[in-house]
Amino acid sequence: MSYRATTASWSFPSPPNDNFLLDGLEGPVETLSPSAAAVHPSSRVQLLDVKPIASYSWIDEEGTTPYVVVPGCPRVWRNTAVKTVPADSGVHHVDYNTSFMGHRSPLIPIFAAIDSLHIDFKYRDLDLITDRNSLRKLLRCIDRQHDKTFRIDVDLLGKTCLLTRREETLTDTINEFRGYGHEYVLAATRPRRGSEQEISHHRIIRYDFGGLKVLLRSAVDAYAEPASEDNSFLASFSALSIGPPVYSSRFGVKVKLTSPRTVLPQSSVIEIKTRAICRELDWKEVYPQLYLSQTPCLYLAKHSRGTFGQVEKVQINSHAMAAHTRQAGVAMVKLEALLSDILKIVRKHGEGVPLSLVYHAGELRLYKRTEATGRPLGKDISDKFHRVAPT
Repeated sequence: MSYRATTASWSFPSPPNDNFLLDGLEGPVETLSPSAAAVHPSSRVQLLDVKPIASYSWIDEEGTTPYVVVPGCPRVWRNTAVKTVPADSGVHHVDYNTSFMGHRSPLIPIFAAIDSLHIDFKYRDLDLITDRNSLRKLLRCIDRQHDKTFRIDVDLLGKTCLLTRREETLTDTINEFRGYGHEYVLAATRPRRGSEQEISHHRIIRYDFGGLKVLLRSAVDAYAEPASEDNSFLASFSALSIGPPVYSSRFGVKVKLTSPRTVLPQSSVIEIKTRAICRELDWKEVYPQLYLSQTPCLYLAKHSRGTFGQVEKVQINSHAMAAHTRQAGVAMVKLEALLSDILKIVRKHGEGVPLSLVYHAGELRLYKRTEATGRPLGKDISDKFHRVAPT
């Protein structure tokens, strides 16, 4: 199944209110119809061969340029009751990677983390490198869940398509009541001993999505420690790092390499959500978030005017999730078809042609981006998509 893609023949539209959407763009070259495809109810896309590849956390110390800790560690679930927390307030980062990388590509930390843990990772075998955020945005425009606009920059290296999220603003200032999510996570989790300075933990996994080889980065809320300390693997992450850290620079990013140098098992990763008791969780939005990053467990904390009760722990592969799994299955078929169509179009335009996906007024269009726009990756990274491993 393929989506309809048409060569644009209409004039450049007047800029929407979201002026950043069209900044540096020359004009549309293709129009995609992500919601047009008919999907049989029994159609399914397999997500196979999930493998954790790398992880990292940011450190933002006063007076220094932010740098990454590899493999880093997410916060640890306390497993103790949290009764009350203050309402969320203040300034929060929308995207740490873009904020901290400045004029350079926010994808660079992916390469810095992977190359710190792997000698010769085969980037050239991938079809897609992306953040989970970009795939969720594409899913929303498939189902037209809302009319929010978005832009995703698209670049081709070798045969691999790189999707870079773009945001109009990189910080969000909370001046009115929006809930307790940020504060609850801080209260219900703690930093691993020795990782107190780490913020914004990111996890990189690889999998086969309906035949597409995908490398995906996503933020992680926390991880759950084993019930028994006999589990030596996870217990090692709860102890102080062994030996002094090693510092290096990879692609212009300072890397602090710590021990143990192994990524946490996928089974320990958790997502944390808060909701008022009177509000149901929107599983059409939440289930794909968990599925795309293969996060196995959701901890749902419900409250009544800020007073929290017992946490509900939901396994996404449980029988109770069967209806949500079926609903998401249809959307995943459409997402795989849309991604395949995007890949075909981008590969047709060829390497070195900068492009951007823009969703506005219910239309998803591919624009040509002005040369030398976007945030550069650098030759050391682009060469990895052409280099053949020695035999």
